[in-house]
Amino acid sequence: MSRIIFAGALFLFLILSGCMYFGPGQSQQIGEKTYYGNNNCLFEGQGFDCGATRAFTENGRTYLDVRLVNRYGRPLTIKKVSCVYGSIDDAFSHAYPVEVALVAEQDYENKDLVCVDSSGNYAPAYPEFRGKLVIWFNYPDDLDQNTQHVATASMLSS
Repeated sequence: MSRIIFAGALFLFLILSGCMYFGPGQSQQIGEKTYYGNNNCLFEGQGFDCGATRAFTENGRTYLDVRLVNRYGRPLTIKKVSCVYGSIDDAFSHAYPVEVALVAEQDYENKDLVCVDSSGNYAPAYPEFRGKLVIWFNYPDDLDQNTQHVATASMLSS
């Protein structure tokens, strides 16, 4: 009988430990910015690494603190960056223009990329953020520099 009680107590302890470890993270207040506790960013294809990219809210709006790593193994130039909440169909028209050349393994940082909805309005501060980080870029040897490659990452923050 004591083995059953011990096994039950051990099982309950493991479940509670898992909930504490994998449960919601603590948000962090830095000045006017409130960073989400859990930030998950994953690119749909290989090439970019989200690095320490994380979402935050400030003045009722959602932003990304973007820290990307070029893992393509060759130089590239980032042309535009966008954070979109909802549909990404119109993301290009609401993108932030940049002209940043990166060699392999080099980081790109943008500490306050504003997130917008598919209409271009600021994404409000929700308790949970589910959006997309979209990067348009070119390689130096692309024949047409006006046709850009696109990399998309899913962003989930809570």
